[in-house]
Amino acid sequence: MKRVHLIYLVIVTSLCACTQNPEEQLTYLNGYWEIAGVTTPDGKAKEFSLSQNIDFFEIQNNQKGIRKKVQPSINGNFTTSQSSENIDIEIRKDMLVLKYTTAFDHWEETVIEATKDELILLNENGNIYSYRRYEPILLSQ
Repeated sequence: MKRVHLIYLVIVTSLCACTQNPEEQLTYLNGYWEIAGVTTPDGKAKEFSLSQNIDFFEIQNNQKGIRKKVQPSINGNFTTSQSSENIDIEIRKDMLVLKYTTAFDHWEETVIEATKDELILLNENGNIYSYRRYEPILLSQ
């Protein structure tokens, strides 16, 4: 078990070392992101083909913003939840860190990779979350 955890830690560290700079990552963060998969520290992976909830990120120029869960509807609009997570952006050791705060909790995630189409986040428990840019399903009339 320790060996698997050590291998996992080496892989995550390698991923962090070869990512683009934090300012570049930040330019891709805003928008709608659909969960694609999660990998736990012990190597267990789960993929999601379709998700009912989409994460909406909006970061302002002052490096503060929100993350909100939304649900797409077939008419192209979104149903939003009443709750949101406040985000403070911090660059730490040349890595982009998202510091979340709600009325009940606070936690951090590190951006491993952010591109036009992909977002990979590492949380404090060592879980790696992969997201794909949300593309609405358009039904022809």
